[in-house]
Amino acid sequence: MELTINYKGVEFDVEFDYQPFEKQVLYYKDGSGYPGSPEMVEITEFKHKETSFLEWIEDAENEVSEIILEKMHNY
Repeated sequence: MELTINYKGVEFDVEFDYQPFEKQVLYYKDGSGYPGSPEMVEITEFKHKETSFLEWIEDAENEVSEIILEKMHNY
């Protein structure tokens, strides 16, 4: 997926993989279950004017992921 986000006052083009929330299943008929999965974003590219800043945001990946999710939920 791709989005343009504003991070620290700068517009970035972000490419990412998105995994939606998956509900917990306590028991299947075979006795097993599934713990569920939270909604997740894995950032694969982070560009400004065709220059990659992916390594630059390694320490802020959670913050950028939250911005992406918020923008997705507001669409």
